[in-house]
Amino acid sequence: MATRVPLTEAEKQYIYNRKKEGATLKQIARELNCSPETARKWWRYLRDGIQPPPRGRPPAGILSTYPASVRQTAIAIKRAHPHWGPANVKLELKRQLGLGDDELPSDSRLSALFKAECPEAVQSRKRAHLPEKPPPPFTRPHQRWQMDSKEAVPIGDGDVATILNVRDPAGALMIASRAFVTTTEKGWRKLNLEEVQDTLRLAFSEWGLPLEIQTDREVVYVSSPGCDFPSLFTLWLVGLGITHIFSRDRRPTDQAHIERNHRTLGDMAWKDEHFDTVEQLQRILDDRRQRYNEELPVQAANCQGCPPLEVHPWARHSGRPFHPALEWTLFDMARVDAYLSSHLWTRKVSATGNVSVGGHLYYVGRTHLEETVSVRFIAETRSFRFEAADGALVAELPAVGLDKADLIGCVPLEEALPVAFQLPLPLEGV
Repeated sequence: MATRVPLTEAEKQYIYNRKKEGATLKQIARELNCSPETARKWWRYLRDGIQPPPRGRPPAGILSTYPASVRQTAIAIKRAHPHWGPANVKLELKRQLGLGDDELPSDSRLSALFKAECPEAVQSRKRAHLPEKPPPPFTRPHQRWQMDSKEAVPIGDGDVATILNVRDPAGALMIASRAFVTTTEKGWRKLNLEEVQDTLRLAFSEWGLPLEIQTDREVVYVSSPGCDFPSLFTLWLVGLGITHIFSRDRRPTDQAHIERNHRTLGDMAWKDEHFDTVEQLQRILDDRRQRYNEELPVQAANCQGCPPLEVHPWARHSGRPFHPALEWTLFDMARVDAYLSSHLWTRKVSATGNVSVGGHLYYVGRTHLEETVSVRFIAETRSFRFEAADGALVAELPAVGLDKADLIGCVPLEEALPVAFQLPLPLEGV
């Protein structure tokens, strides 16, 4: 687990409230990115009304038990040599003052002294983060789809296309391959959210809804690098009952199946042929995808030289139907609200009194400028609640850009379906 700043008062109160609602301490710890032991400690303190004891010894001043000459000389040495660590400073103290090892302060107390008395001489260091955990394993078809883009595929006279591929690694199925012209005046562009959603809508209509979709950390999937607020793409999947799984940063091996899919489909489709239009390329992609799934001998996913759909005939559909014309009905905002309510964000109030959440600015007033506040989503009012470090309410403002139309990207059309459609039963799994 990555190291993090100490819990704020609002986060401690959040632990107490979530535990009373029935959440486990492990769940709460994952939501706050802290250890289960920390969550357990603050739950017990608040449950029993216990005031936590102050940490460490009573404050008496750093190195207060040492002679003033040791303290002053250590500070002078550090200011003269900002890149020296405590070990070097102690050697210089021994040389200048003639002290023995047992008369010198510890490295940790010298570090505390330097941070308090001469912070300008302390070298900033980034905290080390533990490695991210790999994505959990998958076991059956349509449990998880992997999705990735193959960029800069040449078409026409100097144009380029991007092919968005979707693969089911457990069933060795090519779920979707959709080509888009991405040529611009300066070269080529990335796919946008609408193009990604349209590709998946076609895949959902053909194969049904999966339980999970795995992607890398492209901007279209995460909003912006380092952003801890869920993207519109993630919330769209949540509303359809799909879990968004992320590959680790700069770890293409986390989705090796879709990376290999690019090569296989390229060998079958565009590497040996040239296409004048994206429509021609799309027809070939559809044909090769059908050939791979139903006719080609495949070794992946225990197919052992047989076509994937011959080995996994039940994988023709996930059992969770979808139709684009009924997306508005199938999309469940209660899932989205519950997902947002399970998160807690920490933000700093700007010099103008604004707080950025999900790419939108919320004005919380000028009382807490440059201070850190905690942000929670309140499902009942669909608003964000901003709290100071002591738990005091700063502001509660309506959420912006999180309505149903914002997440789906369109409003429903009032027209009858051309065919009968059975709504899915409220069951988990496939």
